[in-house]
Amino acid sequence: MIYAFERNGRRASAIVTIAVTWVILIVLYVALDMSLWIAGFLAACTLPTLWDIIRDSRALVEVWPSRLVWKAAFSEGEAKDIDHVRLNRRFDGSVKVTIVHVGGATTRLPPDIGPPVDVFETALSDAGISAQRHPFSML
Repeated sequence: MIYAFERNGRRASAIVTIAVTWVILIVLYVALDMSLWIAGFLAACTLPTLWDIIRDSRALVEVWPSRLVWKAAFSEGEAKDIDHVRLNRRFDGSVKVTIVHVGGATTRLPPDIGPPVDVFETALSDAGISAQRHPFSML
């Protein structure tokens, strides 16, 4: 194995974000008399992150010579017939990783994996897999 990246659902940043959001919502509800249904709706938006914290879902990607192995919350797979890997910068700053197979078919890695791009690109080149970076553009 050349490179392995693993991300846990129970991260400190996620826990702090949930806690701060709920404290702000409680303060807005109590001090500023925010409507209960608005506070409830905004609190409901935090439930997917809370579910990841409770479940402690793990996502990983491994780079082997001439193949990639990944496992996410709802999918897992392996790709051996890789022509190249596209690294597309998205509008929110994240990177979409797409595997382009030899026949032209594509496989998109789940967004919850998201390895650091520079290290991932270096690992791909060490494994003999070409990587194409595509920066964000409006058009």
